[in-house]
Amino acid sequence: MKDRQKPAYLIAPWRKDHDASQFTSDIASIRKYILEQAQRDTASRSSAIFVLTEAGQNIVRAYYSLSSISIIFSELPNHLQKKLPRYRETSGILLGRLGVDKLFSEAQTKKFGTKPRLGEMLLIDAQQRALASTNEIGSALMIIDAELLSSEEIAQGAKDPLSFYTQYGFIALTSNPRRLVKTMRSIAKEFESA
Repeated sequence: MKDRQKPAYLIAPWRKDHDASQFTSDIASIRKYILEQAQRDTASRSSAIFVLTEAGQNIVRAYYSLSSISIIFSELPNHLQKKLPRYRETSGILLGRLGVDKLFSEAQTKKFGTKPRLGEMLLIDAQQRALASTNEIGSALMIIDAELLSSEEIAQGAKDPLSFYTQYGFIALTSNPRRLVKTMRSIAKEFESA
């Protein structure tokens, strides 16, 4: 019989004492980022990294990064352009990376009988943080650059993250189908109705 008492997870800003050494992923760039780049991005303040851990532990089980970005207005789909001021560039918050520890997720699925949906938890948290920051610094969009998988990663069973994001209302740009956008107005409405 499965143990039904699911663990409590915490999502918090990256600290030096967070341990990502056990992090696994089918996507090499997701693993490499948390192991080799995240600490530097945090130290330089070029990105804010948020990590998911089990309560009372410091082992990174999932993470995402946020940074500021601007996007050329004319690259946006027409229906989004109609909802935004017509500046040459539009402000946004970039979800640059989002990764879940594959082996940890598989172990949780086996233990509890259902997937822990850590990616969904992270995406919700990232949208909430991005929306909250717009009260202090305006941003019209949340932007995601979905990882492009290599043929080797696909052959090993890695799933293209594009469909994960589109199911939550993110729209691909015509000029760059790996870049997805969602207005902060849409995010706010989703949280109001939740």
